[in-house]
Amino acid sequence: MKNVSIFASVFIFMSLAILACGLFTPAATSVPQVQSVVSTEPGATPGIEPTAETAIATLTSIPVPAPTPTTAKLQLEIVQSQAWTDRDGNTRVNVLVHNPYDFPVAPAFRARANLKNSAGKFMRTQELYFLDGISGGNGFILPGETIAANACFTCEKTPLTEKWGSVDFESVIEDASGRWNFYTQVEATLSSVSFEGDSPIFWVSGTVKNNTKEKLNRISARVFVFDQKGNLIGAAEASAWDVSPGASASFKSYGIGKSPAGAVKSEVTALGVKY
Repeated sequence: MKNVSIFASVFIFMSLAILACGLFTPAATSVPQVQSVVSTEPGATPGIEPTAETAIATLTSIPVPAPTPTTAKLQLEIVQSQAWTDRDGNTRVNVLVHNPYDFPVAPAFRARANLKNSAGKFMRTQELYFLDGISGGNGFILPGETIAANACFTCEKTPLTEKWGSVDFESVIEDASGRWNFYTQVEATLSSVSFEGDSPIFWVSGTVKNNTKEKLNRISARVFVFDQKGNLIGAAEASAWDVSPGASASFKSYGIGKSPAGAVKSEVTALGVKY
């Protein structure tokens, strides 16, 4: 009986040991497989599957959007300019500007001329007055059109304290489509352009004709004057008012320019408007 008890005790002890070993032996686990991703990005090597790290990076990467191209600013072309000090000591400038676009443009703010000294340092600025004839000097330029603008840096201002050297121009241009009820079916003819000595004022006269079927409130004649070498020496604007359909009307007005040494050449364009 005693031997049976000993055997039973040994059997129970061994059973407990086997059970304990089973509890502390780790069970076999399955390793999760990373799904291979075939890259379509430039530089990917065909046939090589990414590792877990590259696959995770591929799945979590955030594409960077390409920069959006900015819209180019509109700019007027400077055709020609003149700057001079007149007999009264006033420093003046005339400039011809061209619209290179296929739509009308106008300055978003008043365009300016900047006066600089011989070293290129800023001296004084002045708003430009545009001679388009319908905008009140603010500026309105048709597609492919050239108009004049002018400024006086010292008129009704203190005299300059040093000699000036150059002039540059600045403006912010915007699309002006639909801004004015204008008519191009008009024409202008110059009768005379006359300078008086060294005066900065010269006179223009002529006629305009309304070729539309509308009564136009205003037909503007825009005049450019050049010397025999083709250099700009003056610009003027003159208007005829309330011109009936098919009718002609005369104009006479003045411009600002530098008296030439010899004969002059002139150009004239016209534009009508209903306000």
